[in-house]
Amino acid sequence: MTLPARSLRHALNGVFSVYKPTGWTSREAVNKVQDSLSEQLHARLGMTKKLKQRDKIKIGHGGTLDPLAEGVLILGVGNGCKKLHDYLHCTKEYLVLAKFGEATDSYDSQGTITHHGSTDHINQQNILSILPQFKGEITQVPPIYSAISIQGKRAYDYARQGIELPKPIEPRQVQILELELLDYQQESQKKEALFRVECGGGTYMRSLVHDIGHALGSYAHMTGLKRTRQGITMIKDTLAISNSHNNLNGMAVDLDKVLEIINSK
Repeated sequence: MTLPARSLRHALNGVFSVYKPTGWTSREAVNKVQDSLSEQLHARLGMTKKLKQRDKIKIGHGGTLDPLAEGVLILGVGNGCKKLHDYLHCTKEYLVLAKFGEATDSYDSQGTITHHGSTDHINQQNILSILPQFKGEITQVPPIYSAISIQGKRAYDYARQGIELPKPIEPRQVQILELELLDYQQESQKKEALFRVECGGGTYMRSLVHDIGHALGSYAHMTGLKRTRQGITMIKDTLAISNSHNNLNGMAVDLDKVLEIINSK
């Protein structure tokens, strides 16, 4: 670990992973880690000058997790940011919870319900019967609440501002390596399923659930998502992000643990 004269931007260099909790955006998680590591370095190195935003450690992430989602979030610091592109295209594994009978504008439970459909005919057997059509190379349309760029603007910005898209979101080819039904629950009119999905980069779990609902002759939206693996990084390899960072003596991520990880690679 070396210290530039005035800045911490390249005082840490490498890649590690954290466990993003549900309810946070990926950017919020990144900011908490950046603030915490920068403040710990600032104190440890005895720097007296007030720490400005531009002087904090350089940091980025290797693939967005929606606020609803939790699990593995790859982070790069300093020169490690150059390696993050590789993580966008590696395989990932998810646990995906779906609710049948309702579609939403965001394709998940945080959106507004747009359609209702009967679920009387849905059962475990016909869910299993349609899953093979979603394995391998498939065509998928990303949800409007996504980070894809349309004429230089994020799709979610159009949606949040109520602006009509300048052109339709284009379908894309994605790869589903494994799709497994782990659990099916039925309670009164509520029907839910838990899937395990192994996929290539650029695959939207919300779109997968949305399309499964249509294939069943109804509607569906995602109600939970956990990324359990990204590349070779699994949940057991992640560092927890503590909410105690808001306390004077707290820290979001332990600097020593980060140093141990990045120095071992």
